[in-house]
Amino acid sequence: MTLTTPSTSLPTTFRPRDVQVAAIGPQALVLRSRTWDRLKFEVEYSRQRGTTANAYLIQADKIALIDPPGESFTDLFLTELQHQVNLAQIDYIVTSHVNANRLTILTRLLDLAPQAQIVCSRAGANTLKIALGDRAHRLYPVRSGDTLNLGQGHGLDFVGVPTPRWPDGLCTYDPASQILYSDKQRHACYSAPPSGPLRLTNLEFSFPDLSYE
Repeated sequence: MTLTTPSTSLPTTFRPRDVQVAAIGPQALVLRSRTWDRLKFEVEYSRQRGTTANAYLIQADKIALIDPPGESFTDLFLTELQHQVNLAQIDYIVTSHVNANRLTILTRLLDLAPQAQIVCSRAGANTLKIALGDRAHRLYPVRSGDTLNLGQGHGLDFVGVPTPRWPDGLCTYDPASQILYSDKQRHACYSAPPSGPLRLTNLEFSFPDLSYE
């Protein structure tokens, strides 16, 4: 897989945030919200390569958005997402963990996608019930072993992966693309180079920034 990036290389302090889009499997896209600034948790973890918040879009008979980014990317992400899909047609918003930083974009998505349900673990649903108030009926709690059929071979399999930090942790496996959407279970605090293609086979230099949470 090759991800294209903006062609203009700017000094770090002037690189604008962006959203990078690429196909990663059948009917599946990654939307990578990127910043080269050090966010709060990067300072906490002593990371220095920027941040990419990966969200995923599967467009089969049903449409699922997996792991929309945190609040600071909301407007930029929603603008790009509308270039990829009619938001009113999104059926499911899968969130692998719940925190306050995601509530802004989740509530915006519920406004823009009136038929969408938020898929999360049962622990996550307990947290979101309070935050969503009269829209809590749009929660779709799942547990390990549950499957969500999107059609065209995309049967999302869910596995609960609670940790002390993320007791509501949830992983999603799509057999059609053989992709495991692991969210916080394995990730890198890293933002792609500002120009040229990024090939996922050339990320060895980022191994120090790989992290478990």
